[in-house]
Amino acid sequence: MRTKLLLLAAVVTLAACPGPNGTKQPSQTSTTTVNPQASPQNATAMNPVMPPQRDVPAKRTAGAASPSIDVQLTEYEIQMPDTLQAGHESFAIANAGKENHSLVVEGNGVHQALSNPLTRGDRTTLDLDLKPGTYTVWCPMPGHADKGMKRTITVK
Repeated sequence: MRTKLLLLAAVVTLAACPGPNGTKQPSQTSTTTVNPQASPQNATAMNPVMPPQRDVPAKRTAGAASPSIDVQLTEYEIQMPDTLQAGHESFAIANAGKENHSLVVEGNGVHQALSNPLTRGDRTTLDLDLKPGTYTVWCPMPGHADKGMKRTITVK
């Protein structure tokens, strides 16, 4: 019995002892409700706040790869810019509709088409060399152009 009392007294004494720098150390199971970002001493642990990035038109330079042109195919619409720059362009085409769609670009000596229709969710690219002028872009799936999947774009 006496041994148990001595052991209990030793445990209580050790628990009350200060840590190496003279302060009482918190137990390893303690939790905190302090916001670490609200404490200046934790400023190095914070992620910096970045301002939103603005879309800036890319300048075309000789030999530089130009960004692709996004083309969305839906029922029954082709969403893409009305005006493009002359030169090499890469169309990033996505079927965002429910039906199969495809794409043909015609005009100014160009006639290029996708080799296969795109099913829902499919993506592909179509590389073109465009000269200044007017081009017709349309979906060759039966009846789609008549329902609105046909438009004219201008290349400057």
